[in-house]
Amino acid sequence: MEFLNPYAFILLFGCLIVFIKNKNLPFKKEILEKITQKVSFSRKKRFFIYLLAYVFLVLALARPIIKHGYTTVKLPKSTIAVIIDASAPMKCKDIYPTRYDAAIEKLKVLFSKLNLQNVSVIISDNNSYLLNPPSNDYNSIIYLLKHLNKNYLFTSPVSNINKAIDSAQKTLKKPLIFLTLSYTKPKKGIFYNFAKKTCKGYSVENSGIKFSYSNEDIDKIVSILKNKEKSKTIKILDKTEIFYYFLIIALILIFIATFWRKK
Repeated sequence: MEFLNPYAFILLFGCLIVFIKNKNLPFKKEILEKITQKVSFSRKKRFFIYLLAYVFLVLALARPIIKHGYTTVKLPKSTIAVIIDASAPMKCKDIYPTRYDAAIEKLKVLFSKLNLQNVSVIISDNNSYLLNPPSNDYNSIIYLLKHLNKNYLFTSPVSNINKAIDSAQKTLKKPLIFLTLSYTKPKKGIFYNFAKKTCKGYSVENSGIKFSYSNEDIDKIVSILKNKEKSKTIKILDKTEIFYYFLIIALILIFIATFWRKK
């Protein structure tokens, strides 16, 4: 057995002096008569029960643990930079309900299959906007995407995707894996093609991973991410904390010493 907080034992020395010097009970005599049960308990016995309870409280604060060895875990090292096209053609309805709304729903599916990789989302129209720094709080990312102020989006006829990629390379932590959700092909990274047919005069790309109403497209992206992903191996201590047993014993002892008194 080990202790995660051994410095808690310092408390034993200071409070022992208080126990030795203070011989009074914690309640006035009149109150004590009403709330306690008369038993064959001497003052000396009660003092040692309080003292024992305090020792168990300190043991609980020291957070004792039982070791079960170490577990090796691989953690992702790369940041996935997701660039979402927010130009006017992304409001086309060739993908229901719109290309942009479908992209958000597909991201929800993708996030459910990730292994805690950090994701940073960039919104791109004529300019690029960082939605969030690298994070694996996927629920918050989806919430932000769904509550964007769209009054300033979907106005540009084209999206400057490559400018967003250059900006991400300068500001985000490397290594980076780029995933672009758009109808136009970027200069690098995984191209997730969000277009079914020509819309607003813009033709459909034949390259990239094409949108599918099944999860076949997401499975392909996950497979590519796994091949590109860089990871680091760490060892995690497999342990069981047992402080609550000491805390329960201390509370029971305090209750006995406080509410039982000498006949």
